[in-house]
This record gives sequence, C-alpha cells and structure tokens, in this order.
Amino acid sequence: MTRRFALMLSLAMLAAACSKDPNVAKKEFFDSGSRYLADGKVKEAIVEFRNAVQQDAQFGEARLKLSEAYSREGNLREAYREAVRAADLLPDNLDAQVRAGQYLLLAGQFEDAKTRADKALALNASSMEAQLLRANAMAGLKDLDGAVKEIEEAIALDPKQAAPYASLGALQAARGNRADAEAAFRKAVETDPKSVAAQLALGNFLWSAGRQGEAEAAFKAAAALDPKNVLANRALSTFYIASNRAAEAEPYLKAIADGATTWEPYVALADYYLMSNRLPDAEAALAKAADINGGFAPARTRLAALRYAQQRRDEAHAYIDEVLRKEPRNVQAMLVKARFFAADGQIGDALNRAREAVAVDPNSADAHYLVGSLLAQQGQVDDAIASFKEVLRVNPRAAAAQLQLSRLELQRGSGAAAAKAAQDALATAPGNPMARLLMARAQMATGEVAAAETEMKRLLAEFPNAAAVQAQSGTLALVKRDTKSARLAFARTLELDRGNVEALAGLVAADMVDRRPADARARVEARLKETPDQPTVLLLAARVYASDRDVAKAEQTLRHLIEVSPTQMDAYSMLGQLYLSQNKLDEAKAEFEALAAKQPKATGPPTMVGMILQQQGKADEARAKYEQVVSMDARAAVASNNLAWMFAERGEQIDRALNLAQAAKAELPESAEVNDTLGFVYLKKNLPDLALPPLREAVEKAPQVPGYRLRLGQAYAMKGDKERARQELEQVLKLAGPNAPEVAEARRLLGTL
Repeated sequence: MTRRFALMLSLAMLAAACSKDPNVAKKEFFDSGSRYLADGKVKEAIVEFRNAVQQDAQFGEARLKLSEAYSREGNLREAYREAVRAADLLPDNLDAQVRAGQYLLLAGQFEDAKTRADKALALNASSMEAQLLRANAMAGLKDLDGAVKEIEEAIALDPKQAAPYASLGALQAARGNRADAEAAFRKAVETDPKSVAAQLALGNFLWSAGRQGEAEAAFKAAAALDPKNVLANRALSTFYIASNRAAEAEPYLKAIADGATTWEPYVALADYYLMSNRLPDAEAALAKAADINGGFAPARTRLAALRYAQQRRDEAHAYIDEVLRKEPRNVQAMLVKARFFAADGQIGDALNRAREAVAVDPNSADAHYLVGSLLAQQGQVDDAIASFKEVLRVNPRAAAAQLQLSRLELQRGSGAAAAKAAQDALATAPGNPMARLLMARAQMATGEVAAAETEMKRLLAEFPNAAAVQAQSGTLALVKRDTKSARLAFARTLELDRGNVEALAGLVAADMVDRRPADARARVEARLKETPDQPTVLLLAARVYASDRDVAKAEQTLRHLIEVSPTQMDAYSMLGQLYLSQNKLDEAKAEFEALAAKQPKATGPPTMVGMILQQQGKADEARAKYEQVVSMDARAAVASNNLAWMFAERGEQIDRALNLAQAAKAELPESAEVNDTLGFVYLKKNLPDLALPPLREAVEKAPQVPGYRLRLGQAYAMKGDKERARQELEQVLKLAGPNAPEVAEARRLLGTL
C-alpha cells in the first residue's frame, strides 16, 4: 500500500467514523495505528493515533502510542508533549509515568522527572526503568552519590540491561572517575551488543576523552545497528563536522531529513549546506522546512541571514521583518535583526533589539552574548562583563564568553581576573590557541613575564602566520623595552592583517618609548586618511595628540569620535579630562548640550552635562539633569549612581537613593564606584550588614581610594568590629593627603574606637 493511498484511506475512515459510535471509532483508529507502528509505518501510525485522539481527547493509551510514534520519527517536541499528557491521563500506567519522566529528564526538568519516577516506583518497586529514571533525575539535581546508589540498585534488579551501565558510566565521568566510567560504558555494550544507545554513550565518552578514532568506530557501530536511527545519524554528522571532516557528514544529515515530517532535520541540513557554501542546496532545504508546521520562522530567519551575506540587504530585512510580524517574541529572529542593525552600523538599534531578546528569554545565552559583544564594541566594559557572566550563568562551559571576559578584564587592568577567565576557557577547551594567547597576556599584566615568554615562544612556533600571535609577541617585546624586536613583530602583524589596530597601537607605543612623537602622529594620521571614522583609531589618535600636548587636536578628534560613535564611553571620559585639565567647564557643558540636542534619546551627553554641573558646584542643576536622564532610561547607570550619591549625601529620599543605587549596581555590578555608592546608602539606612559586601568589593577593586576605605571602616565600626575598622581607617591616613576631607573623619572615628 502506498503512503498516499494509506493516507487517503485513513481520511475516508475518519469521514465514515463521524457516523459511528465514537468509542468504536477510536478503537478502530487505535488498532490500525498499532498495526502500522508494528510494521514500521510510522507516518501512517501517527495519522491513525491522531484520529483516535480526535475522537476522544482523554484517550490516554492513544496519546502514549502517539508519543512513541513521534519519538521514532524524531519529533521529540511532540513526543514530549504527548508523553506528559498520557501520563496525566494514565496515573496507574507504569510505562506512561516512565516515558513522561524520560522526556522531562531530557528537558532538564529534573524535579518533575524525579516525581514521575517516584510514581512509577509506587506502582512497581522492582521496575529497573523507574529506578534508572530516578537515578538520572537525582544526577540532574546534583546528588551524584545518591544517583550512583540508585543506578547500582537498578543494575541489581536487572543486570542484563545495558541502560543502567551506560548511566553509571555517565555519572562516574561526571565525578571524574574516568577509568570506572569507561568500564561501565563498555559493560553496557557487552551486556547488549545490539543497543544503539549503549554504543552512542561509549562513543560520546571516547570523544570527550580525545580518542577520536575509537569514538568514530562506536558511532559507526551504532549506525550499523539501525541505519535510520536519528540519534546515531546525528552523532556521526556532529562528529564529522566538529572534526573538520564536514564532507563526510552529509549522508547522515540526509538520512535524518529523508522523509521527515518535522522542520528541524531540514534546517540542520540547510546549515550544513550553508557551511559548505552550497547555497542552492541550502535554499531548497529551507524551502522544505518552511512548508512544515513550525518551520516557517527558523527557515525564513536563516534565509534572511543568507540574503544579507549575499549583500541583498533590503531583501534580508524584509524576510526577518516578516518573521517578526508573525512571531514578535521569536528570540532568534530578534537576534538576527539585531545583527543586521549592527552590521549596518546602527549599534544603538542593535543593542535595543538584543536587550529585548534578553527580556523575552533571560536564559538565552545567544542573546546575552550579543548584548555583551555590542557593549564591548561601544567600550562599555563593565556592562559587557556583566552580560558575558550571564552567558556563563546559562552555560558555564561557553568558552567564547570566557575568552571575552578575559579580554575585557585585561582591558580594565584586572590581570588576575583575566588569567582566571583564560584558565576557565582552557579547562573548557584544552589547547585553545586564543585562550593560551590571553593567558600569556594576563601573565604579562600580572608581572609573570617569564611564563608569558615561554608560552609566546610555543605559540609563535605553532602559529607563525597568526596576526594576533605576532601582535602579542610585539607587546611582550615592548614590556621588555626591546623596541627593535617589537617593531619587527608589529610590522609582520600588519603584513598579515593590514587593518590590525593592536599592531598600530604597538608601533605608536614604540615611537613614544623611543621619544619619536612625530612618528607616532604620522602613523595615526596616515591610518585616519584610510579610515577616518574608525572609533579605535580615532581614540588612539586622540591619545597621541594628548601625549604630544596638542590639546586642541585631541579635543577635535574626540568630538569627531563621539559624533561617529556616540556610545564610546572612553571618549567621553577622555574629553571630560581634557576639559577639566584646561578648566573649560562652560565650554564642555555647551558641547555636550549641543550633542544632547542632536541625539535626544542618548543618555551619555546629558549625563556628562550633569557631571560638569556637579563639578561646578551647581548641585541642584546637576540633580535635575540626572533626574532627566533617569526618566529617559531607568538603566542609565552613571546618572542613577550619581543621583543616589547626592540624595544619600544630603540625607534625603534615602529609600529612593537605595532604588537608584541598586539599579546602577544591576547595570554595572563590577564598578567600584557603584558598589561604594550602594554601601554608602546602606550606611545612611543604618544597615552595616548590607553595606559591608559592596564596600568590600569597592575596596577590592580600587584599594588606593581613601574614600572607599573610609566608608568600609565606618561600616565595620557601626557593626562593632573595631579591629577591622581600625585597619581600614589607618589605611585612609596612609593613602590620603594631610588636608584631605577623609583624614579628619578617619581620625575622629579612630578616636571613638
């Protein structure tokens, strides 16, 4: 019987069933579906079981069979839904409870999975499947010792089953017992040589151990047992792609997609074709995915990205906008739109859309990563670090986020934190060249020059034509004051990567060390002729001009930088310092007011106006300006922080000051100044226990600031910890000048101790 004829027959039966007793009809559909499933005709079985459920939505047995059919087809989403519905309808059915628990386990809902296991064990305390489900749920809940005990009990119940041994292997691997883990995985294969799951579990373990040849053999053994098995084909395709043997992945991806009734296999195949630059094949696969229920958005989103890569930008935007009209909360579409904005140079719009995606799904690692990348691009280092930490909250093994953290910690001068992030990345991805490079940079930042030199020699030997390695080699030479070697390394970097800004900055630094400021100016000006609006080059040029005491040129360059990249915080900071050094506060205020008028939605310029007013002693005007900024954007951290400080200093609106300080902390959790403000507000509320953590963090990040030490000492004194209070207050006397306001207060408080 052809599939088409079978489908027509089932439709005819459904029409005839309308005139039958529903109980009779549902049984006929159920029996027909069961026969199809037994014969391996999964699609036909799904149609019949659906018909049965249509006759009776409470037909639990049909839903259980429908879940099994969806699972065999590879449609895990629908299999999960039907399994949970079936278990709810069949509370006394052991198989239903176990199946629902297994899907809950896959979905990461470990507590719910454990509950289903307990229900199953209440029905049959000798059920090996239920015992194993409970063990795996406990493992998900991080009770590894309890999980091992449960699995050992499951093995005792039925030592001829492979599944418990495979689960025991996974648990032993999680505990770091690799020899015991391998023994358990091999015992699973030995117990049931025809188990696809056992072979796959062994293959995954061997792959994680770096034994690729053995892993490939295990995966192939699994596929040989069941050539149509979705998990086996997926394992092999993933293995080959990850092993840089992408051409060998195609037949396995095709096997998954062949005749699939869900969109995911076609999208996976399209992704493979895109990676292989086989665009017509990718478009054909996406067209098939788009025609399947649920596949329109993911297929259209990828097609939009393809069009953008083909420089057909208007078409790309039209495609993604079409998706967002139909599914305005589709996170992946929102992120693609954000990336389009970023590529178009509309960084503010890109950041807004990425943040909207985070709001829709706070557990989207991709969304947090994009926010962090955009913030880093704008020079908002503290905010970017907070976003990448959110990535690691969602996925602790996200090496890309660990690498970004290391870079950013280096950027803000935290060598130890950078080394920690690089070490984490190396633990996640052993031998990763970028992680090794960042570790060398961190070692240089912490004064471990010899260790950095050893690693750089290895990297240069392995990657002599990598621009990043050459650039870092030049930086190491600069640290050793060897400008000749540094120049050679930076010149080689520019041969490999003409636009490399790190090498340009390194050559400029070498010029400054060799007291050749004219050469430094010539370098940056030559680059500015090629890229007059590149923010990193403009900032470098401004620093060169300032070092050369050409204040007017530095000011002009910074104003241009703010015009082309309004969110570059380093530019605001440097321009403010220039104005302060010249005592040109009125001129500075006029510039930022003009900028604010041009960019009415931007919070940076009015925040600078408020800071200048504060510097001029115009507290009421400064407060009004900060209020304006906070009303525009409740996440404007600098304005919120400064306004909170002003309220606390006056002893006014302390509760509101706390809200503002907490808002600033949420946006800039690593900022010493923000932590100090939050601690100060808690002191004003007579809550030393709450003041201590942020004040300790402020001192840890900026130990040389007397004010931070003073407030930490005040908190200890308020708590009654006289010894620690005395230690901090004595540090204030050492750090601050004799006429500093902190000194008088520190001496007064020491007298009371």
